[in-house]
Amino acid sequence: MIKNAFMKIYVLVTILFLYTPIVVLMVMGFNESRYNSLPFHFSLRWYEDLSQNTTLQSAAENSFYLAIVTGIICVILATLFILGMKSLSRKTEGLCKSIMMMPMSIPWLIMGLSILLMIRFIDMDKNLFFVAAGHVVISLPYAMLVLQARLQSVDPALEEMSSSLGADAFTTFRKITLPALAPAMVAGGFLSFMISFDNFAISYFLMPSGISTLPIEIQSSIKFGFTPEINAISTIIIGISLICLAVVGLIMGGSLKSVLGGNK
Repeated sequence: MIKNAFMKIYVLVTILFLYTPIVVLMVMGFNESRYNSLPFHFSLRWYEDLSQNTTLQSAAENSFYLAIVTGIICVILATLFILGMKSLSRKTEGLCKSIMMMPMSIPWLIMGLSILLMIRFIDMDKNLFFVAAGHVVISLPYAMLVLQARLQSVDPALEEMSSSLGADAFTTFRKITLPALAPAMVAGGFLSFMISFDNFAISYFLMPSGISTLPIEIQSSIKFGFTPEINAISTIIIGISLICLAVVGLIMGGSLKSVLGGNK
């Protein structure tokens, strides 16, 4: 009984440690004080100022479009890679997985710097193509993990039965494999989107002059003079992130129920 009480307290303290700063940030986004000071006075002033801040809005749009492109590319590449690995030997498959997952173990700061040095080595200028490529490199492993976990839960007998009934490879993929992977593709896309949207290091090293993303603008704002507009836009981003997580949870939960129902 003491052990259970200790574990509950430990979990509660961990949750408070992780999420109290986020809650404070969101609350201060509605505080009238410019310096996040107490007492608290409710106000929408900073959201009104945010609606007129074209710099932050432009940076947020750049981050959004970049994250959309990254998410789509990651889903396509991860799906092709996961399906292609089925035809490899066990040893080769393990080697390929290790190589593809390696960006997860490399700090993003080092990754961004290495890509920048590569660009300089081949005598090219920084551009959005390299920014998107860098975001794909760091986001792809996460999409692959989601798709790989989903593929392992799919009964391979379904594809065998489809083939035995006369369906060709494309028909089997369209009717069996793709619907089974679709929830994981959506989840992997959302995950890649959020990783790209929040990324600072890659964008900081590779973004061409005159173009900025939201993390870069937030960093610049903190460096040269913090304004509560950052609290406001951060609150909006957190809300969007929670909605994305809820959508992914519903999709994956519905998929799991369908699988369990099918097995029954």
